[in-house]
Amino acid sequence: MIAANDNRLLGTQHFLGIKIMSEFQYYEWQTVDRTLTSEEQAAVNRLSSHIEVTASRAVVTYSWSNFRHDPKQVLAEYFDAHFYMANWGSMHLMFRFPQGVLDSEAVKPYCVDNCISLEPVGTCHVLEMSFHEEEGWGWIEPGGELSSFVHLRNDLIEGDYRLLYLAWLKAVESGALYDYDEDDYITDAKEPPVPPGLKKLTPALQSFVDVFDIDEALVKAAAEASPDIKSTAVDYHKLIAQMPRAECDDFLARLAEGEAGVAMALRKHLTASLPQSHSPRQEERRTFEELAERAEQLEKVEAQRQAEEARKKHIEEMQKLAPREAQIWQEVEGLLQGDKTAAVYDKATELLVKLSQLADYQNTPHVFQSRINKLVEKYSSRPALMRRWRSKGWV
Repeated sequence: MIAANDNRLLGTQHFLGIKIMSEFQYYEWQTVDRTLTSEEQAAVNRLSSHIEVTASRAVVTYSWSNFRHDPKQVLAEYFDAHFYMANWGSMHLMFRFPQGVLDSEAVKPYCVDNCISLEPVGTCHVLEMSFHEEEGWGWIEPGGELSSFVHLRNDLIEGDYRLLYLAWLKAVESGALYDYDEDDYITDAKEPPVPPGLKKLTPALQSFVDVFDIDEALVKAAAEASPDIKSTAVDYHKLIAQMPRAECDDFLARLAEGEAGVAMALRKHLTASLPQSHSPRQEERRTFEELAERAEQLEKVEAQRQAEEARKKHIEEMQKLAPREAQIWQEVEGLLQGDKTAAVYDKATELLVKLSQLADYQNTPHVFQSRINKLVEKYSSRPALMRRWRSKGWV
């Protein structure tokens, strides 16, 4: 059961014009395979006086209170996807699957105690991904995240386990491998099978990385062992022709009866016999410590690349600025001889910052300071202007 009322951190509310702190919790459920009947909508609507319900979605938010039902049970009975966020640092994403649609043995290596689990709930299976940021987020305004995640459910059914691997990264990054008895991390724990396609994430997967704040460098380090996805067209006509008649009849009957998820189950059944992408052997898999070290290396390389790019950009800017140096000094003088306003002072100071950078580039800072000194002498009676220049170290 998901606990929705522990580890509380304060957000922001207003009472009698005074800003105070409060809890904030956001719950959202969506359907994927079908829409709710009018009776089901009415039943969901009765779960809370705060809830907003449509045929495909339900949203409820709380401040100073809690949702009195188990979100997982609500998901299992009525919906296909659920997202929860609280400003004290908790985030949960859950998907509901018809039993047998998801390969539980293939999912098992990605499961992490108290973070990632796949378990039967009633007549279905629920995949739960639950994380907690110790420092929380203060005030939050969630909404729309679940819509960007729902396609990931279909990907999982199709055998795309990139979401599970990214969730595993988040779990271990958040300290799931910490051994409190030893007061240290379990550094020799191996990564689960590395799925193909981590080098090029779909918008839904990138949204998961962004919303759950997964270290981009860690994702890049993991992706180095991920093969590209081979896009091969599937000839479903040929595969269906090879199915026994009884299996065809069973799928057709379930489809005609409107059973949820039958189309995806059929595609999964048909493609199960196709060649699967290579996954590294267990001895080739990396530990989280190795992934973290590689991520640190990649961050340093990226920082160097950005620094070099910034250096080249600065040189190009200074080279374009140099022929206009005299003109810019005149522009500064013109501005200061005009209106005594904050906007004028800001603009003049901004131009002088560029001239200061140019002086450093040309190795003539003494010339720049000499001209500044003359301006200071001329306009020393303007405290607002002097305050700006003093903050730059020119006065």
